[in-house]
Amino acid sequence: MLNLDPARCRNLLLILLIGVLSPVLGGCVASPFEARQAAVVELDVDRALAEPDRVGATVIWGGRVVGIVNTGEFTELEVLALPLKSGDRPDRNADGSTRFVIRHAGYLEPMTFAPGRFVTVLGRFVGIESRSVGAFPLRHPVVHSEQLELWPIDPNSSRANVHFGFGVRL
Repeated sequence: MLNLDPARCRNLLLILLIGVLSPVLGGCVASPFEARQAAVVELDVDRALAEPDRVGATVIWGGRVVGIVNTGEFTELEVLALPLKSGDRPDRNADGSTRFVIRHAGYLEPMTFAPGRFVTVLGRFVGIESRSVGAFPLRHPVVHSEQLELWPIDPNSSRANVHFGFGVRL
Protein backbone atom coordinates (compact mmCIF):
# COMPACT_ATOMS: atom_id res chain seq x y z
CA MET A 1 0.00 0.00 0.00
CA LEU A 2 1.29 3.43 -0.97
CA ASN A 3 1.42 5.94 1.89
CA LEU A 4 1.21 9.49 0.50
CA ASP A 5 1.71 12.31 2.96
CA PRO A 6 -0.49 15.27 1.82
CA ALA A 7 2.13 17.86 2.83
CA ARG A 8 4.83 16.06 0.85
CA CYS A 9 2.55 15.77 -2.20
CA ARG A 10 1.78 19.50 -2.00
CA ASN A 11 5.50 20.35 -1.84
CA LEU A 12 6.28 18.09 -4.81
CA LEU A 13 3.46 19.67 -6.81
CA LEU A 14 4.73 23.16 -5.96
CA ILE A 15 8.27 22.25 -7.05
CA LEU A 16 6.94 20.76 -10.27
CA LEU A 17 4.87 23.89 -11.04
CA ILE A 18 7.83 26.18 -10.38
CA GLY A 19 10.03 24.05 -12.62
CA VAL A 20 7.50 24.11 -15.45
CA LEU A 21 6.46 27.77 -15.18
CA SER A 22 9.89 29.35 -14.61
CA PRO A 23 11.08 29.10 -18.22
CA VAL A 24 7.70 30.26 -19.50
CA LEU A 25 7.50 33.28 -17.21
CA GLY A 26 11.18 34.04 -17.70
CA GLY A 27 10.50 34.51 -21.42
CA CYS A 28 8.09 37.38 -20.75
CA VAL A 29 9.87 40.68 -21.25
CA ALA A 30 8.41 43.95 -20.07
CA SER A 31 8.73 47.03 -22.24
CA PRO A 32 10.94 49.84 -20.92
CA PHE A 33 8.11 52.14 -22.07
CA GLU A 34 5.34 50.30 -20.22
CA ALA A 35 4.37 53.26 -18.01
CA ARG A 36 3.72 55.41 -21.09
CA GLN A 37 2.03 52.85 -23.39
CA ALA A 38 -1.40 54.48 -23.03
CA ALA A 39 -0.26 57.58 -24.95
CA VAL A 40 1.23 55.64 -27.86
CA VAL A 41 -0.51 55.73 -31.25
CA GLU A 42 -0.37 52.76 -33.64
CA LEU A 43 1.70 54.44 -36.33
CA ASP A 44 4.69 52.62 -37.78
CA VAL A 45 7.44 54.27 -39.81
CA ASP A 46 5.98 53.33 -43.21
CA ARG A 47 2.54 54.67 -42.26
CA ALA A 48 4.15 57.88 -41.01
CA LEU A 49 5.62 58.35 -44.51
CA ALA A 50 2.22 57.70 -46.08
CA GLU A 51 0.32 59.84 -43.54
CA PRO A 52 2.53 62.84 -42.69
CA ASP A 53 -0.51 64.65 -41.28
CA ARG A 54 -0.18 62.42 -38.19
CA VAL A 55 2.47 64.84 -36.87
CA GLY A 56 2.33 65.07 -33.09
CA ALA A 57 1.52 61.39 -32.55
CA THR A 58 3.41 59.61 -29.78
CA VAL A 59 5.11 56.56 -31.27
CA ILE A 60 7.43 53.71 -30.37
CA TRP A 61 9.85 52.86 -33.19
CA GLY A 62 13.02 50.83 -33.21
CA GLY A 63 15.76 49.46 -35.38
CA ARG A 64 19.48 49.37 -36.15
CA VAL A 65 21.59 52.52 -35.91
CA VAL A 66 23.19 53.37 -39.28
CA GLY A 67 24.56 56.81 -38.43
CA ILE A 68 24.99 59.38 -35.66
CA VAL A 69 25.60 63.15 -35.80
CA ASN A 70 26.07 65.39 -32.76
CA THR A 71 25.17 69.06 -33.16
CA GLY A 72 25.44 71.79 -30.56
CA GLU A 73 21.91 71.20 -29.28
CA PHE A 74 20.97 67.61 -30.03
CA THR A 75 22.08 64.27 -31.43
CA GLU A 76 20.55 62.71 -34.51
CA LEU A 77 20.51 58.96 -34.94
CA GLU A 78 19.69 57.62 -38.38
CA VAL A 79 18.00 54.25 -37.86
CA LEU A 80 16.95 51.43 -40.19
CA ALA A 81 13.44 50.63 -38.94
CA LEU A 82 12.75 47.05 -37.84
CA PRO A 83 9.56 45.47 -36.49
CA LEU A 84 9.40 45.34 -32.70
CA LYS A 85 9.14 42.09 -30.77
CA SER A 86 8.09 41.53 -27.17
CA GLY A 87 9.41 44.14 -24.79
CA ASP A 88 9.58 46.61 -27.71
CA ARG A 89 12.92 45.14 -28.83
CA PRO A 90 13.81 45.41 -32.52
CA ASP A 91 13.67 42.09 -34.34
CA ARG A 92 17.35 41.50 -35.17
CA ASN A 93 16.45 38.86 -37.77
CA ALA A 94 14.05 41.04 -39.77
CA ASP A 95 14.93 43.02 -42.87
CA GLY A 96 14.43 46.77 -42.80
CA SER A 97 13.66 48.98 -45.76
CA THR A 98 12.78 52.37 -44.28
CA ARG A 99 15.01 54.74 -42.37
CA PHE A 100 13.95 57.26 -39.76
CA VAL A 101 15.70 59.90 -37.67
CA ILE A 102 15.71 60.14 -33.88
CA ARG A 103 16.39 63.68 -32.69
CA HIS A 104 17.57 63.42 -29.07
CA ALA A 105 18.13 66.52 -26.90
CA GLY A 106 21.73 66.66 -25.72
CA TYR A 107 24.80 64.58 -26.42
CA LEU A 108 24.94 60.84 -27.14
CA GLU A 109 28.34 59.14 -27.29
CA PRO A 110 29.03 57.97 -30.87
CA MET A 111 31.04 54.96 -29.68
CA THR A 112 28.10 53.83 -27.54
CA PHE A 113 25.39 54.51 -30.13
CA ALA A 114 27.59 53.17 -32.92
CA PRO A 115 26.28 51.91 -36.26
CA GLY A 116 25.02 48.37 -35.85
CA ARG A 117 23.60 48.88 -32.34
CA PHE A 118 19.87 48.40 -31.75
CA VAL A 119 17.65 51.11 -30.25
CA THR A 120 14.00 51.75 -29.48
CA VAL A 121 12.59 55.23 -29.03
CA LEU A 122 9.41 56.58 -27.53
CA GLY A 123 8.79 60.05 -28.84
CA ARG A 124 6.73 62.48 -30.86
CA PHE A 125 6.53 62.19 -34.65
CA VAL A 126 7.43 65.69 -35.89
CA GLY A 127 7.51 65.38 -39.66
CA ILE A 128 9.35 64.17 -42.75
CA GLU A 129 12.79 65.30 -43.93
CA SER A 130 14.51 64.61 -47.24
CA ARG A 131 17.98 63.11 -46.89
CA SER A 132 20.32 61.17 -49.13
CA VAL A 133 21.68 57.69 -48.71
CA GLY A 134 24.67 57.91 -50.98
CA ALA A 135 23.34 59.66 -54.09
CA PHE A 136 19.81 58.34 -53.58
CA PRO A 137 17.31 60.82 -52.07
CA LEU A 138 14.98 59.36 -49.42
CA ARG A 139 12.26 60.71 -47.16
CA HIS A 140 12.89 60.07 -43.45
CA PRO A 141 10.25 60.37 -40.73
CA VAL A 142 11.64 62.28 -37.73
CA VAL A 143 10.82 61.56 -34.09
CA HIS A 144 11.78 63.75 -31.13
CA SER A 145 13.04 61.40 -28.45
CA GLU A 146 11.36 61.41 -25.05
CA GLN A 147 12.82 58.08 -23.96
CA LEU A 148 15.57 56.12 -25.70
CA GLU A 149 16.56 52.50 -25.08
CA LEU A 150 19.93 51.16 -26.26
CA TRP A 151 19.78 47.38 -26.31
CA PRO A 152 22.64 45.12 -25.18
CA ILE A 153 25.01 43.92 -27.88
CA ASP A 154 24.29 40.31 -26.85
CA PRO A 155 20.56 39.71 -27.53
CA ASN A 156 20.48 36.97 -24.87
CA SER A 157 21.89 39.09 -22.05
CA SER A 158 18.48 39.93 -20.58
CA ARG A 159 17.34 36.32 -20.47
CA ALA A 160 17.56 34.35 -17.28
CA ASN A 161 20.73 32.28 -17.16
CA VAL A 162 18.91 29.01 -16.47
CA HIS A 163 19.80 25.74 -18.14
CA PHE A 164 18.18 22.35 -17.80
CA GLY A 165 20.07 19.13 -18.32
CA PHE A 166 20.63 15.64 -17.08
CA GLY A 167 24.09 16.13 -15.60
CA VAL A 168 25.83 13.96 -18.17
CA ARG A 169 28.84 15.38 -19.95
CA LEU A 170 30.53 13.53 -22.77
